[in-house]
Amino acid sequence: MICLRNGKEEQIQFDNIVVGDIVKIKAGMNVPIDGVIIKASGVCANESAMTGESDELKKESLETCIHRKEEKEAEYQLTKDPKRNSHDLPSPVLLSGT
Repeated sequence: MICLRNGKEEQIQFDNIVVGDIVKIKAGMNVPIDGVIIKASGVCANESAMTGESDELKKESLETCIHRKEEKEAEYQLTKDPKRNSHDLPSPVLLSGT
């Protein structure tokens, strides 16, 4: 897998990943470590092994997730609709094995 370490791209084995590495995740890839998305486009993760739910969950950068949360909170205040779903907002967290 390709990893950004000390400002340089390197090809490394997943068991050699260390704290601070930035890993490029590709479609269909099993995520080798827990991490936070820095930059993404159209990322979904299947967390069924952990949650038992078969739905794929949307994943976005932390900045985008905060923005989407603010939008949803404003929407809830306008509509006064208390219905919330755990899939309403994307998450920036990727979990190992998903």
